[in-house]
Amino acid sequence: MKARLALAIAALVGTLSLGGGFIASAQAVNPNLDAKAHGHLDNGKALPHVSGGTEVTFDEERALGADKASSSDLPPDGTASALGCANRGSATNPRVNQDCTARRQAEEQVAVNPLDPRNVIAGQNDSRVGFNHCGFDYSLDQGTTFGDGLPPFFQHLNPGTGHTYDAASDPNVTFNGAGVAWYSCVVFDVNSNASGLLAVPSTVGLKGSAYANVGAGPSKFVVAETNDGHTFYDKQFMAGDPRPGQKSVYVTFTVFTADQKCSTGNNPGAFCSSEIFYSKWDGATQKWSPIANVSGTSPLCTGGNTFDKKAPADACNFDQGSMPVVDPIDGSVFVTWSNGNTPTAVNQQLGRRINTDGTMGPVVKVGVDDESNISLCDFGRGPEECVKSLNVRTNDFPAIAVDPTNSNHLVTVWQDSRKGSEAYNVVVSDSHDGGRTWSDAQGKGTVFGGVPGAALFQPSVAITRTGTTAVSFYNANPYAGSAVGGGTFGYGLRSRPAGASAFGVYRPLSDGQEYPSPQANRSQAGFLGDYSSIAASTAPGSDLVHAVWSDTRNSGAAGPDEDVFMATVAP
Repeated sequence: MKARLALAIAALVGTLSLGGGFIASAQAVNPNLDAKAHGHLDNGKALPHVSGGTEVTFDEERALGADKASSSDLPPDGTASALGCANRGSATNPRVNQDCTARRQAEEQVAVNPLDPRNVIAGQNDSRVGFNHCGFDYSLDQGTTFGDGLPPFFQHLNPGTGHTYDAASDPNVTFNGAGVAWYSCVVFDVNSNASGLLAVPSTVGLKGSAYANVGAGPSKFVVAETNDGHTFYDKQFMAGDPRPGQKSVYVTFTVFTADQKCSTGNNPGAFCSSEIFYSKWDGATQKWSPIANVSGTSPLCTGGNTFDKKAPADACNFDQGSMPVVDPIDGSVFVTWSNGNTPTAVNQQLGRRINTDGTMGPVVKVGVDDESNISLCDFGRGPEECVKSLNVRTNDFPAIAVDPTNSNHLVTVWQDSRKGSEAYNVVVSDSHDGGRTWSDAQGKGTVFGGVPGAALFQPSVAITRTGTTAVSFYNANPYAGSAVGGGTFGYGLRSRPAGASAFGVYRPLSDGQEYPSPQANRSQAGFLGDYSSIAASTAPGSDLVHAVWSDTRNSGAAGPDEDVFMATVAP
C-alpha cells in the first residue's frame, strides 16, 4: 500500500507546477516524497498537481538542514508590543495575522458576516508551529484590528494510522446566512498515507474567533479521510448559503488518485486522475453529506482514459482549483475549476451548477486558459509555472462571485498567458444567464494587462451589494536585472460599476507597490500562496470590499518576511 502511495506522492508532489515552497536542499526524510519526476502527456503538457501549501510542507522537510543553519526562526527586529507586534502593519494596511516570529504567513482568504459588516474573518497558511498549518483571523471592527489563532485540528486521529496529522494547508473561510463562520483545511502526513479534509463551525456569538474541535475519534466535521495509498485530498473552497437564516455550507475540493496501473514512461508517479468533488453541510441533520463527483463527462473534454483505461474518454478528470458560489435567491450552487482535458497547452476553465435537490446541470466552458506562454522556474522538481521576476510559483485557478443585485450575473477571474511574453494577464469572464454561457468561452472576455513586462497574477473577485465588480490581484513589476527573483511587486484592484461595460484604472491597495521578492529569504523563497482574496459586505448600507494578500514589507536578519495584510475600501 505504501509503495503505491510513494508513486502517488511522486506524481502529486514531485510534479507540482501550480504551488510553491522552499528550495529543496536536503534529502527528503520521507522516501515517499523524494521525487523529482514531472508527469506529463506525450506532447509535454504538465499534469495537474497538488497545491502550494502542501508542497511547502514537503519542502520544509527536505530543507530542515538549511533551516537549522539560518536565522529565519528569529523574531524580526521591532518595538515590543502586547498587541501582536502591531507596529508591523499600518492604518491603511492592518496586519491580519498576529504572529511575531519570522515564519511565513501566506495563501490568504477572507469573508464578511452577512449579518454584521463589522465581523470580518480570514485564513492563511501559517508556519509558526513547525510544519505548515492553517491559521485563522477575525476582526470585530470592520478589519481595523485582528485577533488570530490556530484551529483545533491537532487532536483528530486518522483511523488508519492511529495518530494525528503532521500538517495542513489551503485555509478557507465562509459565513452562512445564519451568521455562523466556517473554517476548513486539508490535512496530511509526511510519513504515512493519511490525508483528509476537515471543516468546522464557529458560533454566532464567537464570530469566527474560535472553532469547534475535531475529536480523536469519528467526527461529523470530517468531510473526507483516507489512508488507502491511492487517494489524496487537496485544494478545497467553501461557500455558505447566504439567504437569511440558512445554515447550509458547501465545500468543493480535488481528489487525486494514483495507481500502478496508470504508470507510464511520462507518468512515473502513476497519476490516474484528479477530479472535483463536493459535500454539503445540512443544517437540519448537522452533518456533511457523502462526497459526490462534480467533474463528470462532457464533449468539452478529451483524453480522460489516457492513464485510467477504464475511465470514459470524455471524462473531465484532469482538474484542480475549484471554487463554489451559492445563488442568493434559490440556494443552488455554481462551481468553477481549471481543467486540462484538452489536446494542447491551451486549457480551459469549466463550470457546473448543482441544483438544490443534488442533481447537476451540464458541464459548461467558462473560459479559455492559455498556458502556452507561461514562465517556468525550477524549484528542485523541474520546470514549474512561475512569476519569473519574483521566482514564485503561480497557477491559473479561477475565483468566482455572484451579483447580489442579479443572481443570473456571475463573474469568474483567473490569470493566463494569452498575450504572450511570459507576462500574465487577468481574464474576466461574465455570465448573464446563471452560468449557462460565458463571455470568455471563445476567448473574448475582458483581459487586464499591466505595463509592458508586468505580471498580473492570482486574481480574486467580489461584487458589492450595489452591483460593483471588484477584481483584485498581485502586480509584479517589470524586471530588467540579470538574476531571477530580484523583482518587486504590489497588490491592487480594478472595478466596474453596475451596468458599466469597462473597468476603471488600476488602484493600489498595498501601501507600497515595490516590495521585494521573497527570494532573498531562503526559507520563504518560491511561494506567495496559490491565491489572494477579496470579499464584499452585503449588509444594508455597506458598499465596502475587504482584500487580503501577503507581502514582504517586513524584513529581519533572514530577509523579507511574508505576512498577510488587508485593505478595506469602497471600490
